[in-house]
Parts: sequence; structure tokens; C-alpha cells
Amino acid sequence: MSSGPTLALAGITKRFPGVVALDGIDLDLFPGEVHALVGENGAGKSTLIKILTGVHAPDGGEIRLDGRPVRFADPREAQRAGIAAIHQEPTRIPEMSVADNLFLAREPGGTFGVDRSAMRARSRAALARVGLDLDVDRALGSFPPAVQQMVAIARALDLDARALVLDEPTASLDRREAESLLAAVSDLRARGLAIVFIGHRLEEIFAIADRITVLRNGRKVGTFQRERTTRLAVVEAMLGRGLREGRVRSGVASGPATRVLEARSVQGPGLDAPFDLDLAAGEVLGLAGLLGSGRSELLRLVSGAERRRAGSVRVGGCNLPPGDVRASVDAGLVLTPEERKSEGIFPNLSVRENIAVARDRAFAPASKVRQRALAGEMAQRLSIACADLEQDAGALSGGNQQKVLLARWLATRPKVLLLDEPTRGIDVGAKVEVQDLVRDLAAQGMAAVFVSSALEEILAVCDRAAALHARKVVAELSGAALDLDALVRAIAEGEAGAGP
Repeated sequence: MSSGPTLALAGITKRFPGVVALDGIDLDLFPGEVHALVGENGAGKSTLIKILTGVHAPDGGEIRLDGRPVRFADPREAQRAGIAAIHQEPTRIPEMSVADNLFLAREPGGTFGVDRSAMRARSRAALARVGLDLDVDRALGSFPPAVQQMVAIARALDLDARALVLDEPTASLDRREAESLLAAVSDLRARGLAIVFIGHRLEEIFAIADRITVLRNGRKVGTFQRERTTRLAVVEAMLGRGLREGRVRSGVASGPATRVLEARSVQGPGLDAPFDLDLAAGEVLGLAGLLGSGRSELLRLVSGAERRRAGSVRVGGCNLPPGDVRASVDAGLVLTPEERKSEGIFPNLSVRENIAVARDRAFAPASKVRQRALAGEMAQRLSIACADLEQDAGALSGGNQQKVLLARWLATRPKVLLLDEPTRGIDVGAKVEVQDLVRDLAAQGMAAVFVSSALEEILAVCDRAAALHARKVVAELSGAALDLDALVRAIAEGEAGAGP
């Protein structure tokens, strides 16, 4: 086995308009190694993988394969060089057979077209490399998700992959299926394959990885030998704070007032354990936890964006029907989603239209004059920087897009704001403005649930904080007990289980 790395990245930089997605990343990958890549959303994991696999070209830095500099014009070039990626939802055609999926677009030819006998034989041999013995004529979609993932890996190995990138391969699998997949990955490592494993379940990372590299805000925080580190150290690196760093500021309200939101035993997609939530007027509750902990799922169930299958939600004493966003908005409960570009703003509509869309029913019929008056008032109130109210919202900066989304819902005069990562991807100045706006709204009596991966935001903005792990609350902190030490430890201990 070679003593040098199969792949080495040095000083990789990638910029997009207004964003440095990767800033001088170094990463090496050795044969017979599983190198885990972890970090919260926006850390740069996806961009780095796209550069590794030829989807993006780096703006700076160098990629070396077996010590030789390489540049990939597209994923096909990376694949020909022996680098294959298996994504959370691998490309597949469920209605086609296992053999057809394995050899899609590269079927072995015969005298009269595709040599199906040869394709079946090669399919069985490819599957045997990952420990599978399947009926290769059976439709791929008839097998469980874990088997479909393994078929995708078998296809990559048949393409002579030497470096395998597994991007959240267990995200859609249950525990038994995930354990089966991890066992197969361990076997591939033993055969000398170099493997990059991207995941957010630390119990899996610590079960499979030899080394762990943490990314945060486009930068490499550090690389840890799995046997020489702990979950606590990795969590601290991901969150960007050590246990002994102090609280940013209290931000504590003068005290809870009238209860405006009551959720009882809420369950639904992505949230199996019953969840209770109470919120008083003028109170800000923070939800803290790592990616996949259930923060976003909870907000979507409470808001009606996802249909809950159990439990109740009351706003101002009014029961909300499950899965009915309009009823929630009418009752005074609104959600700003994490993915503001795909689920929040309408990029091809104007600032005016984006702000006024939630109030259009009140204009009967919608009036452009009234829309402009409303949008102008909200733009001034939130200091939205735009050339004109008719400017497309998609042309604004991230911070101003977030303000437009907030303006839309504030125009409905809500009682409760559910804010999912409201400051992600915006500049420092805009972050402070959004944080201050939330505190100002709370001072005026509005209640809010504030989700953030940045613990300093939770401490600066919130009166109480709930730490989530595995889609359930593992701790709730308030008052003097709400400090960085306690919050990080609650998250880390939720992740630790029986591990180191």
C-alpha cells in the first residue's frame, strides 16, 4: 500500500458573488482510510466535494492525485481519474433493473446490441465486491434504500474508483440499514480504498472514521485523529467556541407575560419523540443543536409547513389544524424558513410583491398602490437597502433578502415568529441588525423561537434555550444557567452517548 496520499488538496479557495465559500482548505486522503468531513450547514462541505468531483473548478489552490497536479473540467474527468461520489439520493432509475442501473450508459455490447448475459455476470461480480447477492433482473426500486446505496457504490467500484466520496449516505436510512452500510464501508477501507465520509451523526463518525476534519464558515478548523479526540472537542470545533468562553450578553427579558404559544406532544415527519413547547409574549426561545437534531423539523410541524401526525398547537388560545399554513398565519404564527432562497423569497418578483404577498387578501382586490405603501413602510422600518421597490428581490444581498422575508411576515402583525437560521449567510452588520430587531420585537410583546447554529447568537438573543439531540430535548436552560459552558456541554453530552 502506498505511503503517500491518494488525494491531496492544498490551499483550495472558491468564491461566489459576495461569498468566500472556501478559504485556503488543505485536505489529504490516504488509501485504506475513512476521512470524515463535518461541519454545520454553510461550513463549505458541499462546495469542497463539488471541487473534488469536478463540478466546480477552484479559484485557487491545487489538487494532487498520486502526487501529480490535476484539474477536472467536469465530473466525468474526475470519474475517469478514479474519484466517485455517492450522494444521499444517488442517481438511479427505480423502475429499471439492478443490472441496468449498474451499467446505465455503458452497457456491454454484443453482436445484436446489448450483451445482457455479460451485463448480468458483470453485475453479480460488481455486487459481490460490496457483499451483495441480488437478483440483478429485479427492479432496483423494489429493494430497501440501504441496498440501493450499496448498488450505487458497486457501480462506482466497477468504474475503478480509488477515492470514494460518501455524502450523507445514511441520512435516509434507519439504524439497522445504517449499521449495514457502515460495515460495508469498513470492508472497503480494509481493501485499500480511500474514502471521504460526510455526515452529521457523530456516533457514526466516531464508529467509522480514522480522521475527522472540521470545517466552519469556509475554513478548516482542524483535523483530529479519531482515537485521540472526543465528541466534545469536535462539537466545540464545529460550533466555534470553547467551554471557557463567556456569554455574549444576557438579553434576558423582564419576565414572561401572557402565554401565546402552546404545543403539546407534537410528533410528525422527522420528529418521533413527543415535543412540548410553551412561549410567552415578549419571550425569545432558542433551539440549539447540531445539524439533524430536529430543530427545523419542529418549527415546520408547529407552523403547519409539515403536517403533524399527533399533538396540538394553540396560538392565543386558538387551536390550529395540522398542516394548514394559512390558518397559522391567520392566527398570528409565521415561519421564516432556513432555505430562504428556495422556500422564502420569490427571487423573480419585486421587493414590493415579496413584502405584500402575505397581505394581498386584505386589499380586496390587491392594489399596487396599497402594496407600495405597505412595502415602503416595511422597507423603511427594517432599513432594507434596495434600488427601488420594483427591484427583483433575488438581486438583493443575503441580508436584505432576509429582511424582505421578515418584512413580509411582520406586515401580517403576528403574535409569534418562528425564525429558522435567520442570520445564516448574511454579513456581520446585517446579523447584528436582525438580532437587534428580534430583541426589539420581543420588547414590544412579540414572541419568537430562534434557531441558530451559532451559540453566541442563542446567548445574545434568547431568554431560554433548549438543547436538542436525536430529535428530542436533552436540556433546557434559562437565567443564570444559560451560559456557553452549559449549552455546549448539553449538546455534546447528547451526542456522546456511550462514546468517549
